Amino acid sequence: MNFLIRNRILLLFTGAALVLLAALFWPEPKKPGEMQKYYSRDVSQLVSLRYQGAMQLGEKNKVQADYEILREENPVKPKEPVYRIRVHSVATDDITLQPRARVLAQAKEFPASALIRSIVQDWSALDFYYVLPHEPAKDEEYGLQNCANQLQIRFRADERTFCIGHQSQGDTRRYLLDRTKGKVIITPDYTVRRVLNNIFAQREQLLHPYGADTFDVLELNIAPAMLQKLPLLAEKTGGRLRLRMLVKKDGPAPVNVWHVENLLSIKPSHAAEFAQLIMAMRVAAAFAQPALAPDAGQKELNSALGLPEQVQPMVSGSLMLRKTDKQDVLLTRYAFYAPGLRPRERREFQAENQLVRPLDSLAVSAFNAGYITADLFPRFASIFQKFENDLRDAVQAGKKEKSPGQAAPAQAAPTR
Repeated sequence: MNFLIRNRILLLFTGAALVLLAALFWPEPKKPGEMQKYYSRDVSQLVSLRYQGAMQLGEKNKVQADYEILREENPVKPKEPVYRIRVHSVATDDITLQPRARVLAQAKEFPASALIRSIVQDWSALDFYYVLPHEPAKDEEYGLQNCANQLQIRFRADERTFCIGHQSQGDTRRYLLDRTKGKVIITPDYTVRRVLNNIFAQREQLLHPYGADTFDVLELNIAPAMLQKLPLLAEKTGGRLRLRMLVKKDGPAPVNVWHVENLLSIKPSHAAEFAQLIMAMRVAAAFAQPALAPDAGQKELNSALGLPEQVQPMVSGSLMLRKTDKQDVLLTRYAFYAPGLRPRERREFQAENQLVRPLDSLAVSAFNAGYITADLFPRFASIFQKFENDLRDAVQAGKKEKSPGQAAPAQAAPTR
């Protein structure tokens, strides 16, 4: 007590300083109409998101859709989950749209693109401007009657169900009814619009959904038709190559180096060029069909494209992840066909107005089937020619070492 009395002035100033600091740094309370969080969950807690209602196709057309976004563990990067879209139904009463709806309904499940992560983030931590009490008399005004468009979000610990209503405030905001809490929320429209748009356009375009840089073993098969102009590559490999990535410690930062197994004469830069092309490859015009199993064979890959069994791709192989020195994890198989090759029967696309040019190449992986743009396939041939040139340079260098002109002069015989 004596200490408090003796130091009361110091303690008074210290307390005043702490109060002043708290006042300066204390977050200002949100005002009505300012964006804030209605609830917040960690993204990893979301299990699934299911939408049932009208889905936009193009600018004017709509169909009734029932689809679900499912979270799955990533076998390559556990901290970065992947998402799959499961389509329960697609239907319409519009006779002109019924053929289109039947085509879309063929794609029962497929891996989702990166935009799905934005949707998941939006609904894991929902923004709002206003929260209003639910008055059933205003349901028609807000577009909430009969809950024609419904969104169900399942987290590990709880669930949320929303009825989606009309737009407001110049189409920048949207009415939502939280059926769990019995409240009407006014939320940003873009949060809802992403769910209402054509979900089929969000199919993953990479050869596999785990990320472009997630493989470090690449198997490559080159068809005999391409090997005709590559005699040394054909002689040394028979058209079958295996590329591996090694991490080389070069200076302060490690460097990824690709090489062709058992062919040290092929430059690492050329091996890396092929691997980087595969990493960047996009199947831009995907067919409306279910995704195949990761270990789908050539027969299944051909079937996905509507091609006869006997048709062979120009370039094929598999992408793998090295697990141990003796074991690799298969991520997907892939195949690229000759430019201009087309299925005998017309294949329907997931998106409308897809333009396929004459030299666009058919492509398929265990997760996708469609076309790659015409200027990509010739890059395969140019890289393989670099492999051939590397082998030729190695052969010529070996001949020079063994040529008589380069050999050491023989020792003169002793005179008698």
